[in-house]
Amino acid sequence: AAAAVTEPVQRHAPVSSLPSGANTVTGGTNASVQTAHRLVITSGPRAGTELSLGRDPITIGRSSESGLVIRDDYTSTHHARLLLWNDEWMIQDLDSTNGTFLDGRRVTVPTQVPLDTPIKIGTTTFELRR
Repeated sequence: AAAAVTEPVQRHAPVSSLPSGANTVTGGTNASVQTAHRLVITSGPRAGTELSLGRDPITIGRSSESGLVIRDDYTSTHHARLLLWNDEWMIQDLDSTNGTFLDGRRVTVPTQVPLDTPIKIGTTTFELRR
């Protein structure tokens, strides 16, 4: 088994608000989304890679300027963004060609990310964990 690699997270200017139509999970028990401290890649070429989450947004894409760089034929240069909004992690697709998927569903508006829920971008799947 490959050892986990921890990489620094690139910092970006804070995002003050989400576009209208943001999806938040309601009803039932709200799975302590704000307690996620790690992003763990569970499948794909970088499986086992772990990033520490701070409070700043993380861009995801092929660009070397992304906080999480994913280089495959199905990932856009600026594919998606993870951001903390009202103490809850949200995933936002940045008009990518092939889409961002949360638990198998395509993300069309910024959407709350519960702990341990798979996010798929290109051939890479990752989860937010404590």
